[in-house]
Parts: sequence; structure tokens; C-alpha cells
Amino acid sequence: MILDTITIPSITKDEIKDQFFTVMSVELGNTTIKSIITTTNIKTNKNFQIIKLVKLTRDIRLPYDNEEVFGHTIWDKPLSKEAIEETITELILESLKKSNLTQEDLDFVVRSTGVVALSGLSKEVGSIIKALSDGCLNANIKPSQMMAPFSINNIPEHIRKYSFFNSIKFDGSVVSVSSPKVTGMIANEMEGELVTAGIKLASKESNIDYRNPVVSIDMGTTLAGQVINNIQPYANLICNYIGLAGGIGDIILREIGIINSDESTIDLEYNQLDISFNEDELHEHTLKLHEFIDIMEVTPDYQEFGLVAVDGNLLKNSDVKVIGSRINNKDELIKIFNKLVNTSSKIDVLLHLDDLYAYLIKRLIDETKKLNRLPKNATLGITGRAGTSGLKTKFIQKYLEDTFENIIFVEDGLSLGAVMMARCMNSLGSPINPVGGSKGGMCIMQQRITNQNVNINKKS
Repeated sequence: MILDTITIPSITKDEIKDQFFTVMSVELGNTTIKSIITTTNIKTNKNFQIIKLVKLTRDIRLPYDNEEVFGHTIWDKPLSKEAIEETITELILESLKKSNLTQEDLDFVVRSTGVVALSGLSKEVGSIIKALSDGCLNANIKPSQMMAPFSINNIPEHIRKYSFFNSIKFDGSVVSVSSPKVTGMIANEMEGELVTAGIKLASKESNIDYRNPVVSIDMGTTLAGQVINNIQPYANLICNYIGLAGGIGDIILREIGIINSDESTIDLEYNQLDISFNEDELHEHTLKLHEFIDIMEVTPDYQEFGLVAVDGNLLKNSDVKVIGSRINNKDELIKIFNKLVNTSSKIDVLLHLDDLYAYLIKRLIDETKKLNRLPKNATLGITGRAGTSGLKTKFIQKYLEDTFENIIFVEDGLSLGAVMMARCMNSLGSPINPVGGSKGGMCIMQQRITNQNVNINKKS
């Protein structure tokens, strides 16, 4: 098995040339709010990070009395449209100032949310995206910087000659994956789509070919991810992941008193663990802890799973399977954790969480196999704080060495997915070094053009 951890190098404004496509990703999550500006050399697919600014969602101001509370984070933080707008506007302006950029230096802005503990999927998630959009507009981001172009003239002038817009227009597919026939059945489907695209782009920094078929797992506070098959020219989404991920560790750490009730693992200094331990005993503890964690298929009778909203009616009419993660008995989980783990040692606690998360990923893959949703020769990509830090990579390798030949670990897969989403909207492919297509295969641009022309002719 080959493992690769991708780190995106930094770049300054003065080093950015005409062939660079610069995208801001604005992300509102349950734990953090991020503004990440990334630029990609379209000729080479080499990626660079200009700035990453992270704030804590808990620090968003409380809604005023005259403001509507339309949703909450999974930690029950109330959110109003106005409070989100203010936070996003301030974050964008601070990012631009610290990176010495102006709004005109941005080619595109993509907004996404991981806040999915909501009662109704379309209304509340739509309200959050609208609040993010208005926050961008208040920071003088143009509407044209947030939407797919209608003509080649709507694409930033410096990058037009690299666009295939006149040959292949954006049709909803992102990095050679078709849009699902049924959308809106889970609250975090956009997050999963962006993560898959982001890991694909990050893989261009690696010797691992992370193209279809692939599995993506985002271990943020909540779990997101996809399984993609290898149909050409556009592959299909065949499985989604939802539920709790990093939030499980947050709950444990709060209950045992290592962090305060409004904190998360992000508040801990977390260096690579260099300690000796009994691996067999650690695994025994992990198995006992997992008795209180469900990893299972989410069926249409669920309205939520692991604090992530589900639309069962839409799920009934979809061929896409959904696999979820949740705590089934919090009190027992904490009781057994206290019994098995030396909670006075932060190192011992984090060590057990590392193995718990690695085994959670193993169980996700096992359930994917059980549902016959794991494609042959698929490559696994992992991102998110609960999947890439500490000794998790070591434990994941141990648990999955017989399942995957290659695993890629990526920091901030979501922000790189924003870059890929923007590139797809602007038809900015790279035929010489393609991001889309099949593992080991050639560029599928011509197949896509032919396929789009056939569909146009059918409609006419």
C-alpha cells in the first residue's frame, strides 16, 4: 500500500501569472469558518495557497431580538442571516487585506456550508448559502464572481485562452462526475461533492492517480463523502456518507473534562504522537468503544442520522445508498471511555481517539462493501481534522491495507474542491494533465464534447 499526505505550497501575489486561476473558498462549518484563497496554474495543475484564515463558529455573534433564528449548528449555536453576513464580510475583507489582494484579483468565489443540523433541508441550507452570498456581496464581491459564465466574455480575460467554453459548457458535472438524478436527499451533499473534487485536484501533487473510481471521506465535525464509479465519460455517485465524525471526539473530550463545553479538538495543541503503546490492547479498547457507535445504511424512514438531516421521500426514489455514523448511547460511551482510558493523560486520550477514528473509517468501508458499493480498484481519499492528524494515518493503513492499494490524505479538501467547482463552471480543463477521467486513462474532453453535442441534437 502507498500512502501520501498532500501539503499545498504557499505563494505570494507577486508570483501569480496570467495562467493562474485564483479562487476564494468561503466555508461555514459547525466548528470553524474559513476563508481560503487558492490559485492553480491551469497549464500544470500545480496548486498554491495564498492565505488560510480560520475563525471559530462559536464566536459568531448571537442573533438580535429582531432577527429570525433559522438554524443551529450541531452544538446548538443559533444562527441568523444577519449574523452570518457580518461574519463572512469581515472574514473576506481581512483575508484580502492580509494577502495584499483586492476583490479584482479573485477569479471566482465559492460558498459552502457544513452546518447541517437543521430541521428542513432545502429551506435552511438555502438560507445559509444566501447569507454567505450576501456576506460576499457586502464585501464587494461581484455576482459574476459567484456564478457560472453565460459566455466566454464572462470568464476573466486573463484566463479565457485556457478555457474550453466554446467547445464544452458547464452541464452540472464536476470533475467527470454526473450530477445526481435526485438531489437534496441529504443536507451535506454539496460538501461531499466538493471534497471529492478537491482530493482529485490535490492528487496532482502526488504520484497517486486519484481518478475514478474513488472513495472520498471528509472527517470534519460531521461526516461527508462519496463513492464514485468508473462509467465514462461521466461517472456516477453511488454512495454518500453522513453523520458524526470529529463531533464524536468533541463530545467525549467535553464529557471527560479535557475541553470546555463550547470547545472542540481544534482547541487542543495536537502534535504527531511519538509514544510507545500496546497495539493489541488499544484495539481491544477501540472495539469496546465502537459498541456505542453505529455505522449503518441510512434508510428512507430516517429524518436525520448523526445530526445530519435526511429527506426520506427523496431517498426512496434514489439509487444512491447512504451510510451514516452516529453515537447510539452517549452515556455508555463516556462510561466505558472513562473505564478504559487514562483520562488524566491527554496523550492517552488522543491516542485512543486516533484508533477510534481509524476503525470508524474501516467500518465505513466495510459497510460500503456489504452494500456492494465499493468499486474494484477504487482509491481512497481522506480529509478533515478527524482523519488526518496524529497517528490516524498509521492506524488507517493497518486497517485498510488489504482493501486499497493507495490512500491519499489531504488538508482542506473542501477548499480545493471550490477551486475545481469554479474551474468546471469556467470550462478550465487540462487535457495534458487531466484531473477528471479514469485512473490511468487519457483526457476525456473529446468524449465529453461528443456526448454534449449528441444531447443537444436530441433536444433540438
